[in-house]
Amino acid sequence: MWLFYKNFHYQEKGIPMQHRRLFWLLYPSQLLITLAVLVALSWIGISAIQSFQVNEKAKDLEERAHLVAGSIYQYLVSDDRAGLQLFCREAGQRSSTRLTVIAPDGKVLADSEEDPARMENHLDRPEITAALAGKSLPSLRFSQTLQKKLMYVAIALHHEGRTHGVLRMAVPLAGIDQELAVVYRKIIWGCLLVLLLAALVAWYVARRISRPLEQMKLGVERLTGGDFNMRIRVEGAEEMASLARALNEMAAQLDSRIQTIVGQHSQLQAVFASMVEGVITVDIEERILDVNQSGAKLLNIDPEKVRGKSILLAVRNTHLQNFVKNALACGAPLEGEFSSRLGADGQEKYFYAHGARLYNAQGQTTGALIVINDVTKLRRLEAIRRDFVANVSHELKTPITSIEGFSETLLDGALDEPEDARRFVEIIKKQASRLHAIVEDLLALSRVEQGARQDEIALSKLPLADVLQSAIQTCNPKATAEEVAVSLACERGIVAEINPALLEQAVINLLDNAIKYSGKGSMIRVAAEKQPGEVVVRVCDNGVGIAKQDVERIFERFYRVDKARSAKLGGTGLGLSIVKHIAAAHHGHVSVESSPGKGSTFSLHLPIKE
Repeated sequence: MWLFYKNFHYQEKGIPMQHRRLFWLLYPSQLLITLAVLVALSWIGISAIQSFQVNEKAKDLEERAHLVAGSIYQYLVSDDRAGLQLFCREAGQRSSTRLTVIAPDGKVLADSEEDPARMENHLDRPEITAALAGKSLPSLRFSQTLQKKLMYVAIALHHEGRTHGVLRMAVPLAGIDQELAVVYRKIIWGCLLVLLLAALVAWYVARRISRPLEQMKLGVERLTGGDFNMRIRVEGAEEMASLARALNEMAAQLDSRIQTIVGQHSQLQAVFASMVEGVITVDIEERILDVNQSGAKLLNIDPEKVRGKSILLAVRNTHLQNFVKNALACGAPLEGEFSSRLGADGQEKYFYAHGARLYNAQGQTTGALIVINDVTKLRRLEAIRRDFVANVSHELKTPITSIEGFSETLLDGALDEPEDARRFVEIIKKQASRLHAIVEDLLALSRVEQGARQDEIALSKLPLADVLQSAIQTCNPKATAEEVAVSLACERGIVAEINPALLEQAVINLLDNAIKYSGKGSMIRVAAEKQPGEVVVRVCDNGVGIAKQDVERIFERFYRVDKARSAKLGGTGLGLSIVKHIAAAHHGHVSVESSPGKGSTFSLHLPIKE
């Protein structure tokens, strides 16, 4: 009750309840119950014994009174007060009992312990009143005469229907108290012995009840700590044993289910981490729950730092944030596209996103799954295709328009004027040659691409010096006309797996551009050097150079940095594109380093097979 009241008091005050071990709840309560039972039984026993002792002593006194009543009556009849007093003293001394004779009016006639003349009237004494009424009423009280506690029993002295007086017998209670003290000591020692035995039994019972529960508690703690191999010993009462078996079964099932969950989680994590697409999961508050490595790379974020942050704060892209918001609001899967400058280079990237809600077991929306694909290359290829269509249309339209126009002019009468006719025919021939060059370059580019895809281009391990020298000799007439000097730096021992005709064509295209865009008196240097894993062929000039924004696009078909100058110089716009594909056909690549006004360096990287 005290623990219940205490816990209830704590709950009312808002104070957390104090939890105690089960042993200290069972053991003290059993001891208290045992102690309460012992106290109650002892009190009842002592009261019964005390009552029994008093009743027995009262009967004894009454029997003594009847034994001496006849002698007392003789003295009363003869009115021998002195003899009565002497008899009372002698009888009281022999029986250790106080005898008192009282007249019907309450006057004391004789007493074995005191002078009757000095004693007060006893008519109001309860035992006297009861005796005169024909009853026996033992009385326990303190005697003012003797200054001690006494037990009084009185009987009436009747003869022939007349009451001649009252005989009262009294004994000190000290004897009764001594006898009761002995009994009390025995009862107390007996209670202490019983209490000790009860304490041992209660301790044993409490331990028997609490120990299995403590073991279960330790087992559950190990279970919550992840030790699913633990097993609780089945012992104790049937209820405890059943509970232990249930916990062991639960641990086995949890172990099996968690192993399954861990395996599935590992598989999902492996799939999640290995996906090429970027995957982001967010909660209903648009906070990032997880992001895979591909998504972190696409969005240029750190997965560990952005977990728990808002998608807008983590990525700082309002288009993506709006897409996430729409995905959470829309019940059906959602698709969309957005762009952003998320990379370190600041270039704009394009992303295609697919979003869908996430639901829990109750069918409630818990967040959204966003799958992101980088379509930047696709968009750039589409832009290149559009530019190619526009450029090839422009490149073809110019000569065709010229041919068509001058042909109409000739038909309209210019044939009758020989000088104009000849000039127009030369222009038509020049534009036809330009068309022929464009078609030849397109065919050459197509052949290189097709051969590279089908792996039909034959490569042989040959020295580079002869191929480079042949390309320089081919371009020498044009270089001489432009007053440009071309030098070669290539050791005879440098060899690579090449197709001589294609590599020579690539070097010729690079030299042709270098000659066109270098001023008179310029110097062009062709060099080849061996580096770890590759051979690098460089064509360096000190011409006009290329702006940074054009460097990435100069290898596109028909792309011109300076359209007016390129058209004037007569290029087809396909030379560098052919170089790029020839390098790819050799399983290598081409690179360029250039600064406006400082010239350019084009490098062909040809791999070496060990």
